[in-house]
Amino acid sequence: MSNFMNENLKGSWKRSEQYGACILKAKEAILEDKELRQHKEKGEKLLRTVHPTIEQLAHSLKSSNSVVVISNPSGILLHSMGDPVFLKDTEKIYLKDGACWSEQVRGTNSAGTVAMEQKPLAVIGKDHYLKSHHMLYCVGSPIFDPYGNLQAVLNVSGHADLYHPMTFGMVDVIARKIENWLLVRTQEEKMIISLYPEEKGIFEALIAINKHGQIIGVNREARTLLSLEKQGGKEMNINDIFKRPERIFDESVNGDGKMIQIESKNHKKLLASVVNSSPKLFSMNQSNKVEKRYAQPKINKRFTFSNIHGEDEHFVHALSLAKRVAETDYTVVVTGESGTGKEMVSQAIHEASSRSAQPFVALNCGAITKSLAGSELFGYEGGAFTGAKQKGQAGVFEQANGGTLFLDEIAELPMDIQITLLRVLQDFQIKRIGSTKSIAVDVRLITATNKDLWKKVEEGSFRADLFFRLQGIHIQLPPFRKRSDRLQFAKMKLMEVARELGRPQLSFSKDAENFIETYDWPGNIRQVSHALRQAAFASPTSRIEVNAFPPYMKNCNKTISQTGSLLQDRENETIIQTITKTKGNMSEAARILGIGRNTLYRKIESMRKNNIQIDYK
Repeated sequence: MSNFMNENLKGSWKRSEQYGACILKAKEAILEDKELRQHKEKGEKLLRTVHPTIEQLAHSLKSSNSVVVISNPSGILLHSMGDPVFLKDTEKIYLKDGACWSEQVRGTNSAGTVAMEQKPLAVIGKDHYLKSHHMLYCVGSPIFDPYGNLQAVLNVSGHADLYHPMTFGMVDVIARKIENWLLVRTQEEKMIISLYPEEKGIFEALIAINKHGQIIGVNREARTLLSLEKQGGKEMNINDIFKRPERIFDESVNGDGKMIQIESKNHKKLLASVVNSSPKLFSMNQSNKVEKRYAQPKINKRFTFSNIHGEDEHFVHALSLAKRVAETDYTVVVTGESGTGKEMVSQAIHEASSRSAQPFVALNCGAITKSLAGSELFGYEGGAFTGAKQKGQAGVFEQANGGTLFLDEIAELPMDIQITLLRVLQDFQIKRIGSTKSIAVDVRLITATNKDLWKKVEEGSFRADLFFRLQGIHIQLPPFRKRSDRLQFAKMKLMEVARELGRPQLSFSKDAENFIETYDWPGNIRQVSHALRQAAFASPTSRIEVNAFPPYMKNCNKTISQTGSLLQDRENETIIQTITKTKGNMSEAARILGIGRNTLYRKIESMRKNNIQIDYK
């Protein structure tokens, strides 16, 4: 650890000593289930927002003996995901949901100290105040709401001897990404402006303004860039921040998101652009008030076939089938590995159907507990069980009435709920828990799974009669590693990222292109999106190099290339023999091997990276 980091933690150690932090306090400061539930309910909106991000982060760190944790400003651990072996190792220091990791209780640690300091920190090994925590590294970054209030801390913890400095930057980037998402998702009508200092800048600064020109939200970078910390709670207008702010609207809003030069009132020269996906078009009138110039376009919050891209033969076939079935009311089953776009395609089917004006409701069956599955699906009456809302609640069948119900991870549905679901699908009548009244529902059902559902039937964990009831039109999405359009898709996705960031045109270096073609992409399309955002954030120039990609990806590729196996050796030998036999005719070699030519070139490139020579002349 650097001296810089030690200096950062001196104040924390002094506070820890004053608090009398000790492991006995930690043992006592663990919430009961009811209390933890109350804290989670208070932060429900944030937890719902961050869950996909921390799920992806936990997946990417799966092999590094670590855990991802969201804690609240009081240091309470609200939600943790990660390596169960590591969590087992930390049972004795109570690293679990409901435990308090504030400085008052634990002393110096990422959850508590970041909440106090309100800045990203790494606490590694003996940096921790408590000796029992010296086994850990903890990296944390604050998550602020658009008004600058601390909402949570994103933490990653693991064994101290496995700490990698890149983890610090990764956690901070992801925390900032969550902040930006909170800013973009605020319900108030707004325009979002992206700013970069002309001389340098890694992160984009975002400002949200309403139709009156009032500042209704800024992210962490904008607060620093424009010295807004000094403004306190003062209500501010865009005219208080920029000289000639009308240039932002007049010169960029009707263009293609180009960046213009502008100067702030604190004399900083900036590049500015309107970057939100469906911006309201504003102009500044002579009295320096902001007014609408054009009508606000309708926001499309769902995927449609027009914004799903792919040139791979198998993906195009699946998409063609989806477009055809959208014209019917058939039940649909979408299968494919996690992250291949099952919900995305399901949304597109709904949007192209006659039900598009009605709700599209999604439920992840794998993310609900057995005890809550019934109430989530069918709803409940007030007072039906302990903790039930007084007014009751509609289940997803009622919420989707007239529209489409998407049940993801259907294979994870508990057996007793499968029986109830089967009855519902026979007559489309549901009963809320605690009620004897039947309610008729009209829904189009789309299910999805990354499992072999028939194998689950054979194992006895999925009902055969429900399996056949769900079998309508089957759409199989290919994993990204098997798609022939990987590079084309990545380039298209990078263009989207460039627009999100308001940055000049981004591109890949030749090495980065080879990396995209040869990497295994276990997280599929979902991983591509996250990885490219990370790479764009980390890249100091508009040209993306391999070292800008998340470190776990490079480590994974290195491990795969060095491990080797008898099966891989046999494949390599077969490829070399076939190329030699065809005297370098790649089309003929690919035909004999039964693979596409692009796939053959990818395998050859992978072999060369592993120093396997191919001489076919």
